[in-house]
Amino acid sequence: MSKNILAPHESLAIIQKVVSSTRHDYHIQRKFYVLWGILIAVASFTQYAILQDILTIPWYYPWVLFPSIGLVLSVIWGYAGKKNTLSYYNHFVLTMWFTLYIAIGISLYISLFNQTSPFPNILVCVGIGTSISGFLMKNRLFIFCGLIFGLGAIYCLYLPFHEQLLLNGACMVIGNVVPNLFSPHV
Repeated sequence: MSKNILAPHESLAIIQKVVSSTRHDYHIQRKFYVLWGILIAVASFTQYAILQDILTIPWYYPWVLFPSIGLVLSVIWGYAGKKNTLSYYNHFVLTMWFTLYIAIGISLYISLFNQTSPFPNILVCVGIGTSISGFLMKNRLFIFCGLIFGLGAIYCLYLPFHEQLLLNGACMVIGNVVPNLFSPHV
């Protein structure tokens, strides 16, 4: 195997191509961030309305309905986008979020079993995914939003459950929806 030494401008061109590809791949994936941010925020706000007797439906309906909508749309969009080749970025991001979804599921089970709030753990998992995505794209806004999720998780520990719902919904809008709609890297 021969070793090729690249000139500095060639190395820089390769790095720029990878970053450009990552940003292009993000442009394709951002609809998933917006979708899930909106659905989880709406589920949180809906459950808050149920607990405040504004809506009279069972408390768990939002957590069955909205994630089900997200799952169906994600599968449809995922299959529709399968025409594209899977770049390293897409593969990594899909694997990371799949792993985080498993962690969120386990966290939900543990929280329900122990009758504690799942929101601090959910916010930590989403914050990790958002920050890693920001580091991959070299996007400080996403890194900052990941920190917002982390701070929200800590703040949840000091709030009663019904207020945690509002904080969770607000974090999803501020940390997932807004930066994906207004990110400079699209």
